[in-house]
Amino acid sequence: MKGYGGSLYRVNAIVVKAYSFGENDRIVTLFTDRLGIIQAIAKGARKIKSHLLSATVPFSEGSYLLYKGRSLYTITQFDFEETHNKIARDMECLTCAEYLVELSMKVGTEYTDDRLYMLFKDGLKYLDNGIGEPELLVYAFSLWIMKLNGLKPNLISCTQCYSSVDDGIWFSAEAGGVLCSKCHLNYADSFRIDRSTISVCRYMEEHQFSFLSHLNILKRTRVEIDKVIKSLIRYYIDPDIRTLELLSTGEYTL
Repeated sequence: MKGYGGSLYRVNAIVVKAYSFGENDRIVTLFTDRLGIIQAIAKGARKIKSHLLSATVPFSEGSYLLYKGRSLYTITQFDFEETHNKIARDMECLTCAEYLVELSMKVGTEYTDDRLYMLFKDGLKYLDNGIGEPELLVYAFSLWIMKLNGLKPNLISCTQCYSSVDDGIWFSAEAGGVLCSKCHLNYADSFRIDRSTISVCRYMEEHQFSFLSHLNILKRTRVEIDKVIKSLIRYYIDPDIRTLELLSTGEYTL
């Protein structure tokens, strides 16, 4: 929301990154509801008694009054709302939160649609409240990111010939969705998946994160969903998502 002669902006925002700058200041990356993902400086925030100290804590959320400079916004006022500090105390939740941050930053710079902001906010709430498994949030959040960016995969009929896929289902990120037993031969990246995988992915696309706790997914289906998500992210967004690799190879393998 712009105002005050065109120099000040009032936004709701969540801190996604922060680092010290100079002797007394901190620079933060803010995920905002109206300006996309931006950088701002909090002058004097490193001082113990600074009123802006809480405005630079990772995953803290509130209302910011920002002044737009040449290269950075300056935080002039902050009204605290809440902090998702439970995330930092659980390594699996923290790793998943970092994935949400990285994926959002790949698509959200100067992205002014507040649906992405609300999606990120709901994801942090899911992790902070321990509503369900972090693994399922990674899958659902990825599918919603694709959906909001007009990249929703086709999960209904063959993406190429539009026929039913009752005799076998393959998936191809290049094709943009599921393929039948004949058309999958045209795509080198295609791989076979079970109907249950399609059902779970469609459920995730259509429901809020709070409903993920209702899912009871077999290990085989999880493996296939994992493959579907990673193929989509690597093909359409970025082949080198650092946290995606961490989730794949680290202790918290998805």
